Amino acid sequence: MWLFLITGLTCGYFMIAWTPTVEPFELELLLTDMIFDPMKTFFALVSFLIGFIANAVLIRTAIWHTVRAWRKETMNRKECFLSYSVLLTFIILAAIDVKKTVIFFLFSFVYGMMSMSVYREREN
Repeated sequence: MWLFLITGLTCGYFMIAWTPTVEPFELELLLTDMIFDPMKTFFALVSFLIGFIANAVLIRTAIWHTVRAWRKETMNRKECFLSYSVLLTFIILAAIDVKKTVIFFLFSFVYGMMSMSVYREREN
């Protein structure tokens, strides 16, 4: 779980740092920045993919632990603490850039919820 937490935070930071910031948002400027710096764009996309999957695993585990706590089942407290600490990751990333963090969180949350049924079947 520590690895997922560190990976999610690091990849989220690199995704925010390597994605061009265009204020006010204009699609043409964003695409131009991405085309003229393809390596930075590639690394930002790879960081985004790895980071949102790592955070999705933590979100899925946190929700699963919440369900187990609601049912008053036993659970691993260390794993529970680490999975809930994903919120700290998003708070740190939001201090850097709120808009990109919201997009990062939404992808992580949706993917975590989509994989919840597979995780539940594997647990049982």
